[in-house]
Amino acid sequence: MKERKNNISETYKHKTRAGDMSLRKKWPAEIRTIFFLLILVFILYGNTIPNHYSMDDEFVTFNNPLIKKGISAVPEIFTTHYVNNARQHYDYRPVVKLSFALEYALFRNNPHISHLFNVLLYFVLCATLFLVLKKLLHNYHPWLALMICLLFAAHPVHTEVVASLKNRDELLSMLGCVLSWYFIIKYTDKRKWHTLTAAVLFFVLAFYSKPNAIVYAVIIPLSLYFFKEMKLSKLLILAAIMLLFAVILNVIPAMFLSPPNREVLYFENPLFYEQGLWLRLGTALVVVLFYMKLLFFPHPLLFYYGYDMIPVTTPANTGAIISLILCTGLLVVALRLFRRRHIMSFGILAFYISIFIFSNIFIPMPGIVAERFAFMASLGFVMAVSVMIFLVFRLDINHKGAFMLKKIKYPAVIFLLILFLYTVQTIARNADWRDFRTLYSHDIEYLDRSAKANALYASFLYSEIYRNKDPQKQRALALEAQRYYGQAVNIYPGYAIAWNNLGILYFRYQHDLGNASGCWKKAAACDTAYAEPWLNIATAYDEMNLPDSAEKYYLKCVEVRQNYTAAYQKLAEFYYRQGDVPKAIITNKKIMETDPASDVPYINIGNYSLLAGDTINAIALWETAIKKYPYNPDLCLNLAKYFEHAGNPEKASYYQKLSKNK
Repeated sequence: MKERKNNISETYKHKTRAGDMSLRKKWPAEIRTIFFLLILVFILYGNTIPNHYSMDDEFVTFNNPLIKKGISAVPEIFTTHYVNNARQHYDYRPVVKLSFALEYALFRNNPHISHLFNVLLYFVLCATLFLVLKKLLHNYHPWLALMICLLFAAHPVHTEVVASLKNRDELLSMLGCVLSWYFIIKYTDKRKWHTLTAAVLFFVLAFYSKPNAIVYAVIIPLSLYFFKEMKLSKLLILAAIMLLFAVILNVIPAMFLSPPNREVLYFENPLFYEQGLWLRLGTALVVVLFYMKLLFFPHPLLFYYGYDMIPVTTPANTGAIISLILCTGLLVVALRLFRRRHIMSFGILAFYISIFIFSNIFIPMPGIVAERFAFMASLGFVMAVSVMIFLVFRLDINHKGAFMLKKIKYPAVIFLLILFLYTVQTIARNADWRDFRTLYSHDIEYLDRSAKANALYASFLYSEIYRNKDPQKQRALALEAQRYYGQAVNIYPGYAIAWNNLGILYFRYQHDLGNASGCWKKAAACDTAYAEPWLNIATAYDEMNLPDSAEKYYLKCVEVRQNYTAAYQKLAEFYYRQGDVPKAIITNKKIMETDPASDVPYINIGNYSLLAGDTINAIALWETAIKKYPYNPDLCLNLAKYFEHAGNPEKASYYQKLSKNK
């Protein structure tokens, strides 16, 4: 008995050692794969780290006053809209703004650090996705999970998300979703509540990075049906619970935020103005076809689409018909394979679920389409492509062992060719995102039908004029900006801002008042509440010493916008130059009514009083101006000198100190 006992003990020890060896073999393999993914991600996106700021980055980085508060901004970040300025406020994405506020606290405005963090976040996403796929696809060939993950990592359509800092919201949202997915799978395996808690937490972080995380409230339960043998009834219950949770997350911010206010203009998406389900359906079909094409052939990749790149159309459109045939065919395949729990069915359905919310069928999307909208949907696409490689070459997708070299020769070549082409395209595209100029100038040749894209490039060139001191270069930039504003209004004649800026270029750099005035009047006709064109016409006549016309248009401007402080200031200056001081005073007093916080009218009337010999009144008005806006060092110094001469050292010292404040 004793000898037998010893043998059993030795056998147990042998099995334990074998198990340890198995673990040692298993984990290093996964670690090696994750390390390989790290290298691949840096090969793909390492060249974004030297990049600077680019399109829309200012909303969440260098030009966002809330972000510049750093850690002290955290309470405000969680109690305000994502976009929150004088013109509009909308959305709730505090996790994204928190990440940039923390970055600013540590590194200030440093685009290279921000790009590095984007690359690291993308690596964590790819690594976590690999772990999820390994768990889900344990009954399939081990290469399948890696193939899907590699194609996902390298797909060029992701460049907008990784290379653009503004689109970190997409990165964080999908990362949170995949981490939630990972912990839900762990919960189904081991039923430990802490894993479920982690899953809920990561889903909350995903949703408050960007609400399109809601698609994973369907994708995650669907994956458990396909790969964890969950019953269909339980799948529906879990999906309903997750969707309800997402709805609650969406409702919570509305309890303490003001109603959203976002202006979307016609050239961003006509569906905000054009009504009718039939039109929505036709456009949605064209949009889905666009995303299919973009995922199959990701070229050209562009910074903005909008009107008139994607037609707003009915289902009778040729593209809509082709899309309907393709979508119906793929859906039939997915449904026929659904009961067999085939992975191809899951890939197709995951694509449709992810892209549906961006199809414009129910909610119009700013820009109509965008590469970032295909980010989540690309997972279903690369999953279907990877499975097709197996099926086309008649490889057993359920085969868990190694394939014969002869069998994998051609599929391996096809897969590596796709991966290579994706990699080359991704690396090349990242260079385009280097800065505003590089991105706009590269893409604009493909955007001859995008009104906003042409206007954005023109506006960039317009801003470059003021950064350049060489008159010849200024003129060249003005002519180029004029060209692209002209293209924008050709595409969309109702583009008021483009007409207005085009008029400025005609007047300032070609001294062509006729064309300039025509542009400004067209701008005003496009938007009757748009006062700037009338101010520009008035200013032009004023500069050309045509006072009657100048006064007429100044008055027209303040008639259109009765609280337009800048226009009243110009009008007051005009009256003063004309020697009509009473009218200048009346106009300044109008500013006091329309803009009580402004210091300008008090300074102006104070100046008039001083020139008229009424020093006491001038000083009183200037002191009022300082109360309105204390950061005026020149005015403070004038007051300090006055009180010093008047024998009031206390006030002189006060204004002297105030002049040094910033």
